[in-house]
Amino acid sequence: MKLKIVILLFTFSLIKIFATGQEPDKIIINNKEYDLMNNPLEGYLEKHPDDHPVYGSQLTEFHQYKNGERMLSFSSSNDREYIATFKIENNILSLIDIKIQDLNSDSEDYISVFQKLFGNRKIVLNYSGILVIPTGKLIKAASFGYSSLHEQYKLMTIDNDTVVREKDLDKDEFIKFKFRQFAQYKKTEEYKTGLKKYREEWEYRKKSELSKENTKGMSKKEITALKKEYDQPPTEDDINGYFFATGNPDFVIVDY
Repeated sequence: MKLKIVILLFTFSLIKIFATGQEPDKIIINNKEYDLMNNPLEGYLEKHPDDHPVYGSQLTEFHQYKNGERMLSFSSSNDREYIATFKIENNILSLIDIKIQDLNSDSEDYISVFQKLFGNRKIVLNYSGILVIPTGKLIKAASFGYSSLHEQYKLMTIDNDTVVREKDLDKDEFIKFKFRQFAQYKKTEEYKTGLKKYREEWEYRKKSELSKENTKGMSKKEITALKKEYDQPPTEDDINGYFFATGNPDFVIVDY
């Protein structure tokens, strides 16, 4: 119970702090498009880096950026630097479009590069996980990660691109699912690795923030306040709250 309270308080405090929302991927079900609180293309791109629309080798317009001739400048509202659109048809998950920001547009418009990337190739995602699809009214907006809260959700369990289960949940059922999934996530190697990485990054930030170079020109009062921020390392409950609020361990299959 203590962990649940810590996580919930941490989640809603982050909602007030973070200002940059992330553009979600999309999914089409029965000819209706929804936002998708997962990124099923990420696993595919890890195994096929050449197919990445920005950092892969397929799109020639990015060669000048890779050679250092020009600097890439993408919106902070999309860390993935693309928006993928998926479709469920005949119980099969497939990728039907991928968009990136138009390099020639000042208004951050997105353009499709699916045909340029893949042509007539059939893309097999080999995705397995639980898709989270908000279908109801937005209750609590969050400008980061996957922590917005809606009245209704559709969950779909996918096994190698095939839908094996789906169910509609209300917000209370969804929150219970999230806690069950997170409890199982904590038993994985991915969680242990993430915990270690978070602590290492915190130590690095502490060293960098408190360095002579960074504090040069600060008043004694400002330096004291900064040191106070790094007085104690984050507890495991603190880190769990962050992981719960910002992560989405869709690969952890649990009942719902």
